[in-house]
Amino acid sequence: MPTLRAPDADIYYEEEGSGVPLVMVGGFTATVEVWGRLRGLLAARHRVVMFDNRGSGRTKVENDDGDRRPARLAGDVFALAEGLGLGRFHLMGGSFGGMIVQEAALARPERVRSLIVACSHFGGKGRVEPASGVRETRVRGGVKEATEAERRAALETIFHPDTVRSRPEVVRHYDENKRLFPHSKEELARRSEGMARFDASGRLPGLKVPALVIHGSHDRLVPTANARLIAGRIPGAELVIVEGAGHHFYSERPEASAEAVLGFLERH
Repeated sequence: MPTLRAPDADIYYEEEGSGVPLVMVGGFTATVEVWGRLRGLLAARHRVVMFDNRGSGRTKVENDDGDRRPARLAGDVFALAEGLGLGRFHLMGGSFGGMIVQEAALARPERVRSLIVACSHFGGKGRVEPASGVRETRVRGGVKEATEAERRAALETIFHPDTVRSRPEVVRHYDENKRLFPHSKEELARRSEGMARFDASGRLPGLKVPALVIHGSHDRLVPTANARLIAGRIPGAELVIVEGAGHHFYSERPEASAEAVLGFLERH
């Protein structure tokens, strides 16, 4: 298993393709498998580097203090980039990973060629919250002890209803990987606390990195209105709404997602 030694962790990573590097950061319970077909489509033109965040999958942390603030996890992005000799790189993050990459670009903009924020929000009081019960349903269905009914309800918060109904293979791929790399209630609580403490809303107007904000049109978990709010805060940001897709739009519509991302990367 390819791992890179960081100051307090062995970071599991995978890479594919060649060219200008694109580092991809997964979300709340993601491992590298979350990128599915999108990774190959992007690797046709870029060196795509993906990794398991601390507390997820195969990344191992020594003397773990449980800190899951996005700013802390952004340090792992740069540890991986330094270890792999990536130089300046494009950076993409989805959901919780979108918060991590915002912190990374704000902390070290000189290292980031461009920023892609996917299905995420900027934290703080100005964000748009999901409907009551949606986030709780997602968390209950994400733990090892979840019942089949709880898992199914959680999946319905992630995907567009048409995907759940007519494309079960997409939902099954996502669910199988979650079962393979489960998270404890304690780990999910750490992440929830880290996410609650995240607030980049007042800092984004000062970000001087080319940015793309991309989101599914029917995102219930992180409402789509958040994409417009983020794009409105980052100077010159581009906005793409992927139609007919939910929170996990890049699994549901990988070709459309790749087209938007690759077009943006070619301009930067």
